[in-house]
Amino acid sequence: MNLFLDRVRLAMEEYFGSDVRRIAHAHAVTGYAAELLAYIDADEVLTIAAAYLHDIGIPEAERKFGSCNGALQEQEGPPVARALLEKLAAPADFTEQVCALVGAHHTPKGVDSPEFRILWDADALVNLAEVVPGKTAEEIEAILHRALVTEAGYRRARAIFL
Repeated sequence: MNLFLDRVRLAMEEYFGSDVRRIAHAHAVTGYAAELLAYIDADEVLTIAAAYLHDIGIPEAERKFGSCNGALQEQEGPPVARALLEKLAAPADFTEQVCALVGAHHTPKGVDSPEFRILWDADALVNLAEVVPGKTAEEIEAILHRALVTEAGYRRARAIFL
């Protein structure tokens, strides 16, 4: 990993503070994103930065609205991500690309890019662990087909859950 991404990771961890659940989720999503990058041609730095920051709007959504549903995360995440990235002196165009991903990560047809598809599947791989327990293989297969948008993500999910 490069120094800039280490700084993004540290900024995310500092922002979430003692919220180890959110930090662990961001690390898990980033881990899957890194795995998927081996199979999908995408901008590594953009993908990993977005993975670290994808849920960064949760604390602000909870503070303002008492909720952190997907739409509120998409609304509140980009301003927080932008502030963190500006503090790290990230280029403006890079910052806007990350903010676009953060601001669409709960919208299935969010941003038409390989970075978005990787982020979508990496987040799904983490979240599926809460969905599939107790399901039959056929039910899991159907869930995987609905939840994942890349072949690499689907194959990884099958390896994990089936």
